[in-house]
Amino acid sequence: MTIELDDKLAGALALAVSQHPRANLQQLARAAGTSKGTLYRICTTREGVIEILMERAKRHMREALDKAHLMQPPFVDALHRLTEHLMTRREFYLFWNAAMWVNLGDAKDHDVKGYVASFFSDALEDFFLRGQKAGIFRIDMPARWLAKSYDFLLYAAIESALRGEIASLGMPMMVDKMFLHGASADAAPETPRATA
Repeated sequence: MTIELDDKLAGALALAVSQHPRANLQQLARAAGTSKGTLYRICTTREGVIEILMERAKRHMREALDKAHLMQPPFVDALHRLTEHLMTRREFYLFWNAAMWVNLGDAKDHDVKGYVASFFSDALEDFFLRGQKAGIFRIDMPARWLAKSYDFLLYAAIESALRGEIASLGMPMMVDKMFLHGASADAAPETPRATA
């Protein structure tokens, strides 16, 4: 008998894998606050659980991109929408990042893959490139680097909130302000808005 993986347990498992990428099935069950028996009724292997979670994470990432309407200016508003939507199910965003950096399929493989290109990173790069062409984002930095910088900043904010280092309330605005204006003590300039 198999049971469906509900959203709450899927989120808990995604967070458990992102925090313990080498954990076995029993350790993941414990970290997610469930029993190995319950997890076993959902899927009998760790690799199967990873596969289910990867599908959920992909769906979350695609939905966030779709709901952000990145093709719809102004670019700054689109970036804010993306940040907010990614944070709605932040545990899947963390899982996605873990999967992009580490081979989760084999608990014995400790190789770090590095920042792997994906539909998400490609969409970000395209977004920043269009924003550069419209004069919204600086052109002295490659669009790929802007995409990575945004992605890493978002990850750092979510991970910091999980550790209790920052409040999660207002996190999307904090990420956007830091990305767009940096850490300068000077008053942040108004961000230009483009209609192109």
